[in-house]
Amino acid sequence: MSNRIIKYICIFSISILVMPCSLSANDGVVLVSGDASITVKAVEGGLYKLNFSYQGTPIPTINPDATIFLELAGSKVLSGNYSSCVLNSNMLTCQALLTTSLGTNFNVSDIYIAKGNGIIELQRKIRLSNSKAGDRFFNSFFGFRTDEQATDLTRNEYFIPAVWYKGNFTVTGNIPEYIPQINDTYFYYREDRITLPLVMFRNPRTNFTLSIIHKDSKCETVIADGNGIYTDAGYQFGSLGIKRENKVIYTNFIYPGSEAERRGGRGPRYHPIQDDLVHEYNLELCFSSVNNYATAVKDSWGHAFELYNPTVYPVDLDVTYNGVIETLMHYYGEDTSMGGKYDAAGWPFEVDLTTFEPRNYDYQMGFVGMQVATGYYIYREGVETGNNDMIKKGEAVLNFWASKSQTSLGLPRDWYDPGWWGNTGTFRDGSNLRVNTGGMESLIAAWAFAKRSGIEKPEWLDACKRYGDWLIDNQNRDGSYYFSYNHRAINAQGKHPVTNSNKFLTICAVRYLVELHIAAQADSPGDNKYREAAEKAGDFCYRNIHNTYTYVSCVIDNPRTYDSESGQMALNGFLALYDLTKDAKWLTAAEQAATYTESWVHCMEIPVENDKGNRPTKFPRDRSIVGQHIIAIGHAGADLGFAWSSFAFYRLYLETGNEHYLKVARISAHNSKQSMNWDQSLFPGQQRGLQMEVFNVSGRRRENGAFTCLNWNYAAHLDPMFRFKDAFGTPNMEEVEKMSWENRKYYNDIYSHVQSANWGQDIEKPQ
Repeated sequence: MSNRIIKYICIFSISILVMPCSLSANDGVVLVSGDASITVKAVEGGLYKLNFSYQGTPIPTINPDATIFLELAGSKVLSGNYSSCVLNSNMLTCQALLTTSLGTNFNVSDIYIAKGNGIIELQRKIRLSNSKAGDRFFNSFFGFRTDEQATDLTRNEYFIPAVWYKGNFTVTGNIPEYIPQINDTYFYYREDRITLPLVMFRNPRTNFTLSIIHKDSKCETVIADGNGIYTDAGYQFGSLGIKRENKVIYTNFIYPGSEAERRGGRGPRYHPIQDDLVHEYNLELCFSSVNNYATAVKDSWGHAFELYNPTVYPVDLDVTYNGVIETLMHYYGEDTSMGGKYDAAGWPFEVDLTTFEPRNYDYQMGFVGMQVATGYYIYREGVETGNNDMIKKGEAVLNFWASKSQTSLGLPRDWYDPGWWGNTGTFRDGSNLRVNTGGMESLIAAWAFAKRSGIEKPEWLDACKRYGDWLIDNQNRDGSYYFSYNHRAINAQGKHPVTNSNKFLTICAVRYLVELHIAAQADSPGDNKYREAAEKAGDFCYRNIHNTYTYVSCVIDNPRTYDSESGQMALNGFLALYDLTKDAKWLTAAEQAATYTESWVHCMEIPVENDKGNRPTKFPRDRSIVGQHIIAIGHAGADLGFAWSSFAFYRLYLETGNEHYLKVARISAHNSKQSMNWDQSLFPGQQRGLQMEVFNVSGRRRENGAFTCLNWNYAAHLDPMFRFKDAFGTPNMEEVEKMSWENRKYYNDIYSHVQSANWGQDIEKPQ
């Protein structure tokens, strides 16, 4: 197609100078990308603008009469159209000059590139000349009026990673009141607050879906940002989101990244009016028709992930494995039978990363305590290496929880404060389903490992079955369980009273019941009671979590709202049911949970401030944020918790052949160790397994956080490594990758029959 050049006059929505331009009378030039198109349109006075459409339906820009939209001094609109447009094959190059009433010139260069399949890339550069101080500062916008009849915000669906999902404004979504609410106007989020710079809008009545992705963002800033200064040329990051005003839904990108007027936001950010300013960005505009929310999220997230192609930062997985085991042995608290001062052995709740001394030897069986899990790890390591000291210390922990933690009804009491120097400790109030199942899962694994190693520990399995029987006796008719129970009381019905009736922790019981079913076949072959309970619980979760896209409540020390760990629990539970039943619906549910889970993981580089100098940081300044995950809606706290998921994502890769899951598994296995002392460069001379628990990515970047190492940190790395050992004989995923595809599939199939409850039973080998 020959070049078509259209020249026309720029228009402005505030008092501006009209710049004379020569005019070409060629109207109707069209750039096409699949079902999306841009048409150059003549408007009143012989001027031109761009009209966007998808499948023939117009998609108006922010100002339908003017394609370019800027804001001066935070409120005054400066909008206009292009002075020239050149169409060359799949590229439409547009130029404009917008001038304020004071004389500041905004030279706008926009290049639209048709990439096929409804995708259009916008490459924008704005240069200022003749800058006038009276114009003060500005933002540029690009976006669309995606619904012009929005009487209700929730008549449409939205996705912004780690902050906005389908059920945000439902009762079960339960979002905190200090973040945007259903009747608010502004829902803009800086891209250093989210995990990829992406906003998605979907109309469920028509299936029209629009995603805007900030492509190639460097996400750079300066110290002034953390100090709350509104204006600086060093703000080189964007924000994305939704604005609802006068029944219109706007899906927008803003540069630099302002959160002005958003509830809980960090306020406005602007660029100054100055001639040497760098103001440029690339956007990927993705127009599509998607018939359900889950697929729309998967497609939009997947496309942004491919654009950023996050780097895997390799660590030596064997060194990290050994380093964490050594760290556990170093901080082990001996009981009085070993010459220690406690009436029960275990690990400190946390280790101070300035003094490297333990804080508070109090024991939680699961969740952030993970005492049973770490007892299992050193017990198994001792058996495998012939280290009797490890065996003794691991057994002591496992024996305590198996023999001392349960009530007469079988419910575990999950948090113990040990007694000192001959005194007896006490259990704290409350028993929480996630804490209980997270601890007792490891007791199943310990029993199964011992049995297949020729060691009989019937008391460990008995404890697991007592809890399994309690779960059967307390399962609700709909298959659910409650959030927590009072282990100190028994009511007239002979049960521990419910203390919190939230049902979304039910997913935490699924994998426990599946693996208990497998283990229980050792002495009760053909007894399916635990399997039946697992499937009932799974059906509840399929209806109430999977079908509604409601992954909430599993970060139990946060509000009962959307969080990253609810996705991890769903992935574990649904994958366990798929292994048990081979029903494809469970694999579909596991994949959906996987997409949700990875959407909480930072997959874009977010460096420290360019002028940070020698200011101290908590998270290492020279290591990548990629692979750290945001914990929950309502705050920007991030941690290493994505480490838990490397094995599950690797198995999804083997089950589906989708190499995306392999990449994500590697990010989980390697990048989650960016703040670990695995190579002793962070804390020279200290234990290799030490790693800070939680930190803030944004604000004063990497400066704030809990500079302590909790016991769950070790378990997050070792749990998937021990499962890799169960399935493939090595904790090192990269060693597994050296096996042939056929061998990996073979061992994966065997694992699916026994999971991590392999007690040496006969297995029908896959052909």
